[in-house]
Amino acid sequence: MDTQHSPSPQAADVPRLSVPSPAFASMRGSFDLSAYLVLGPDDTHGRAVEDIVAAALRAGITFVQLRAKHSDASEIIDMAGRIARTIADAGKSATVPLVIDDRLDATWQARCEGIKVDGVHVGQTDISVEYCRTLLGPDAIVGLSANTEHLIDVVNALPEGVIDYVGAGPVHPTISKADAGIDENGVAHNLEIEGIRRLSEISGYPVVAGGGVTAADMPELARTKVAGWFVISAIAGKADPELATRELIEAWKQAKRQHA
Repeated sequence: MDTQHSPSPQAADVPRLSVPSPAFASMRGSFDLSAYLVLGPDDTHGRAVEDIVAAALRAGITFVQLRAKHSDASEIIDMAGRIARTIADAGKSATVPLVIDDRLDATWQARCEGIKVDGVHVGQTDISVEYCRTLLGPDAIVGLSANTEHLIDVVNALPEGVIDYVGAGPVHPTISKADAGIDENGVAHNLEIEGIRRLSEISGYPVVAGGGVTAADMPELARTKVAGWFVISAIAGKADPELATRELIEAWKQAKRQHA
């Protein structure tokens, strides 16, 4: 008896896992972290995520992260597609990256489907950045959260080319990210400006800082070595996200001019 089994038609139709070859140019090395928006459906008070992104783009946001903690992969991919089209419609596909928070699976599939998702951002307890780089390949942006000096030391010891930037925070207590500031031992930290200053000084990678950040923080943040700030509710939760974005960006630019 022949004991060999032929693959079922369904199995034969499943694509082999491979590094996607996106039909768009890599933004590694050419992205701007100065004004970084994080958002998902939980943050927008019922408004479409792409509408918030469109408003923020009009005001000059430079980086977008889709963070959908309670959505499944298909929902995340659909949202990413809508955001990517919004960025394209604004004429900013070459200058404003889109990354997905945590979900390497959704990031990989979106890129395989030709959706302009530029990379992934993961935390210390998510899938390792080495696996992210291996699966997404050399063209993707990979960001990593780190909120203690020890974790920055670990990040600095990573092989060259694994990650592209570090997200640090929270600067202040925040309800938008309940897990923000939790270190490798499960201890919560609010870094405040001095903590951000220290992390940005010792990091071998650009640092974007956030968590409870407002326009009032910009003068002090501008005195550190951070590349920029990130916010969630300070834009996505506002009745006028375009105005909120403009106010944050103008406060940052003014502070940078004063401390140049």
